[in-house]
Amino acid sequence: MERTESKIKFVGLHAHSTFSVFDGLGLPSEHMDFAYQNGLDALALTDHGNMNGLSYQVLHAKKMNAEGKKFKPIFGIEAYFIDSISNWKEEYEKHKEDKKAKTSDEESGTVVENEEETKTTEKNIINRRAHLVLLAMNQKGLNNLFTIVSESFKPGNFYRYPRVDFELLEKHNEGLIVSSACMGGVLSKAYWQNKDKGDEAVQEAMLSLVNRFQSIFGDRFYGELQWHNINEQHLINKHVIEVAKKTNLKLVSTADSHYPNPDAWKDREIYKRLGWLNSKAEFDVAELPQSRDDLKSELYPKNGDQMWESYQKYSKACGFDYDDSVVLNSLQNTYHIAHERIESFYPDNSPRLPDFVVPEGKSAIQALTEECLKGLKQFGLDKKPEYVSRLKEELMVIKDRGFAKYFLTMKAVSDTSRQMQLCGAGRGSAAGSLISYVLDITQVDPIKYGLQFERFIRRDATDYPDIDFDVGDPMEIKEHLISQWGENTVVPITNWNTLQFRSLIKDISKLYGVDFKTVNDVTSKMLIEATPAAKKKNGVKSGVYTPTYEELLEFSPTLQKFFDNYPQIKHHVEGLHGQIRSQSRHAGGVVIADKLNTQMPLINSGGVVQTPWSEGQNVRHLEPLGFIKFDILGLASLRMIENCIGHILQRNHGIANPTFADIKKFYDDNLQPEKMNLDDQEVYKNIFHKGNLALQLPLSALQLKIKSFYIALLSNARY
Repeated sequence: MERTESKIKFVGLHAHSTFSVFDGLGLPSEHMDFAYQNGLDALALTDHGNMNGLSYQVLHAKKMNAEGKKFKPIFGIEAYFIDSISNWKEEYEKHKEDKKAKTSDEESGTVVENEEETKTTEKNIINRRAHLVLLAMNQKGLNNLFTIVSESFKPGNFYRYPRVDFELLEKHNEGLIVSSACMGGVLSKAYWQNKDKGDEAVQEAMLSLVNRFQSIFGDRFYGELQWHNINEQHLINKHVIEVAKKTNLKLVSTADSHYPNPDAWKDREIYKRLGWLNSKAEFDVAELPQSRDDLKSELYPKNGDQMWESYQKYSKACGFDYDDSVVLNSLQNTYHIAHERIESFYPDNSPRLPDFVVPEGKSAIQALTEECLKGLKQFGLDKKPEYVSRLKEELMVIKDRGFAKYFLTMKAVSDTSRQMQLCGAGRGSAAGSLISYVLDITQVDPIKYGLQFERFIRRDATDYPDIDFDVGDPMEIKEHLISQWGENTVVPITNWNTLQFRSLIKDISKLYGVDFKTVNDVTSKMLIEATPAAKKKNGVKSGVYTPTYEELLEFSPTLQKFFDNYPQIKHHVEGLHGQIRSQSRHAGGVVIADKLNTQMPLINSGGVVQTPWSEGQNVRHLEPLGFIKFDILGLASLRMIENCIGHILQRNHGIANPTFADIKKFYDDNLQPEKMNLDDQEVYKNIFHKGNLALQLPLSALQLKIKSFYIALLSNARY
């Protein structure tokens, strides 16, 4: 399929993906692919209040350019702006006192936008905000944008929405281009608040705002025009154009796209309703536009010619006349901004690790070498040539790969954790590292057990090592690390939860008024029907298996019949699968680095600072941007062991209230892997004294399982 060609040069500087949760539809990659096919060579991503889609944007842009599709990603945000956060806080606290409202600044999480709230007066203090588009011109501007977003999510600035104000923009304005946004934007707000007072009052309010923004950004502040079949939009446009004449304000036109292609409009409308479902259960699907002709605006990544057509079509329909040259110039200004004012760059992806783990006056590799030699001596291995040689080899690889800071950081985590809790002995490929062993990150001697370092780190690999560090209570450890090193230094990793087929069928059916019994029958039977056939098709003989959507369609007659009866539900299920629903927190992953609030746009959930990007089995978006994941994972059995030892010390050793130091000493003396006798028949006897499992399994198999049976400590009289 050939790319569309446009006569008018234009770049979309205002676009929303599914990370504008329940408002924008489609992953950033979908928007970029269509934009390119539609003749654009650049696109700005400006999600509501966040930059959570930036990782998708960066990775897909690199993929496109590697394929020969020249395309420029532009990094931005549509911020929630308020003149003064401090003044708002005073009013808000008074509001809470007057209303005796029980609210919390930590009432945070996924932001769901309702633009209608921005087109009102200032009566609702909680929802008070206006939109403002911010675009990064260069790396400095991007770091400033990260800082602005991170600050906007701090408790006190965040209640329902993350807020920015003039003071924050003044501090971090360098390298940013700003535009006045949509009908809910900063200049539009002046219209909504003053329209009943007359045109002069609207103009005065807009002039005041433009002067203030120009005092901060100079010619980097632009008035934004949009072209929709909405009368108020054209009234706002007219006022913005008049103010521009008086202030030398430059203008841009934007599509304000909210879905990735022209045909996705109805899916987006349904997506919006799903976000409101809990509060607007009475929604009637008949309220939706029935065709594209019924839309008040088409919000997809348009090219220059399509923007011109929208301008002519909707201005005529609403009865407004414009100076064509003004509109044409506003369209072309977008191209000038994208290619003349905004640099071509990707975010800095150099590895970020904390500096405080390196002693002053030493390099990271020097510090790591000293710590390793100290550990080797403590273990009594410094005179054994095999160990000395192996350590030298591993250190050379670490030096060549630039991983020294990683191991120093992991050691700091390990040292801190072992002062508070019993920790795991180490598992996975990390157990093959002698460095990990002598640093007390793992407790398994890799040479003694013939474990290979190359399974852990290879010279020719590009990714960072992955150490799974087990603790009894990961939240306690992470909270301690945050209190010790700072919330901008230790940041838990976000998981993004997406709309899944089963829940989509239920929710969309609810919107279309399908009775619960019918829907429940479908969602219950489809897995039962499809799973055996799908497992057979894929050669899966045992274990849990979840059929794909395609397999459900192929093997479930009940689902097939349901979709035949309700094709519109099938259409929306397919269009909405995988869209963002909410955010949660990674079970154990954290990022540790200095001043992360300036290196990524931090968000929060429930008052806890989190990364904006994910890292997991299926999504690896942190490491490509230079951020290293540390896994601090919960292992309930470690707490059980700790409690067991406490009982033993009370029962057999006369210690009424054992401290953790007492428990740790007992563990170190008796239960560390190096101290355990895996051939201790008395242990096996006590584990299986009421059964014959020991007779049914070979001893070697039991030896491998010994660590799973620490509960036997309670019955082992020798302790």
